[in-house]
Amino acid sequence: MPVLPLGEAFTARALGVAWNSYQQSLGIAPYLGRSYFGTQKKQGLNLKFIKGRKGLPIALKGSNFDAKAPLRDPIGFKEIQNKMPFFRESYMVSEEDEQDYMTYLDSDNSGLANQVLREIMKNPMDLVLGADVVPERMIWQLMAPADGVPKIDISVDGGGAYVIDYTDDSAAEYKAKNYIALSGQSLWSAPATATPIQDLVDAQTQHRENHGEELAEFVMNQKTWKQFVNAEDTKKQVLGITAYTGGISIKDKDVKSFLLDNYGITIRVYNKLYIGSDGQSHTFIPDGVISALAGNVNILGDVWYGTTPEERSGSLANGTLSVVNTGVSIYTYTTEHPVNTHCVVSEIVLPSYENMDSVLIMKVA
Repeated sequence: MPVLPLGEAFTARALGVAWNSYQQSLGIAPYLGRSYFGTQKKQGLNLKFIKGRKGLPIALKGSNFDAKAPLRDPIGFKEIQNKMPFFRESYMVSEEDEQDYMTYLDSDNSGLANQVLREIMKNPMDLVLGADVVPERMIWQLMAPADGVPKIDISVDGGGAYVIDYTDDSAAEYKAKNYIALSGQSLWSAPATATPIQDLVDAQTQHRENHGEELAEFVMNQKTWKQFVNAEDTKKQVLGITAYTGGISIKDKDVKSFLLDNYGITIRVYNKLYIGSDGQSHTFIPDGVISALAGNVNILGDVWYGTTPEERSGSLANGTLSVVNTGVSIYTYTTEHPVNTHCVVSEIVLPSYENMDSVLIMKVA
């Protein structure tokens, strides 16, 4: 039977332990974007990273013996600096919920008291789930921007918004080498005239010529993938003319096998959803946008967490603190009047994107 009042049972440490169990019980698959990024933590709000400018290797110049070697200008690096944004929400245990818990506690009904406690703890779990959405959303704003410019849009509670820029003054240069936008009858939304397979091959060629890398993995959402599969040209190439005219239906796995066997292309369909600040559900990858990754690069950057105000200065005399998922702070405290128990979940987070040149973005519909 629980013997602790709610202020002692509902602690950051208990929530941290509950989070690990809760996450496993949900059976949520890991976010795909995070698989392309490492995880790091730092002090302060400023995030600096060095972006290497990739290009094709330049042949060494011929030289005479005993002659001075000419200096070659380095390909160069670019330092990118941004301020890491802050995210925070809180949850308050109502006096009624606390009263229900204490009623069952006083009546020696430990089963119902524990049930009330579990339900109360689910609300902070939702805040931690929301904290994990933030870096995943950031990653896909960088990897799959519809306009081809990697940047992160931040909306602030109470009004206001700002943009975190990852290309600074080189947006046009980046788009010229790392972005393809189809138009007219080439769009995949025109199944009779679209040629999706050739579009992927052309993207491989462009990236190979610009960066000397081979695009191997193309990521899109289900709607975009269905446009690929349903294009008449796709059906003809994968099924063959005889099977196509015979009305045989095309299967997703056959298209994926065809691309892998003939062009070394792996397709990933990523359909995970989140609810945005507008209250509507969204896919992390927008409709009609594809993110293509070079096969020789395993990590595109790091998701960096900062030290939140709660972790840095939260009073442990009047509250409790736990840090989960490297940098998500859970902080609980109780107010004297009204007597309420509060939970604050916060994070300071921003990805670096050192290998952004190894990603090509396609706008196909």
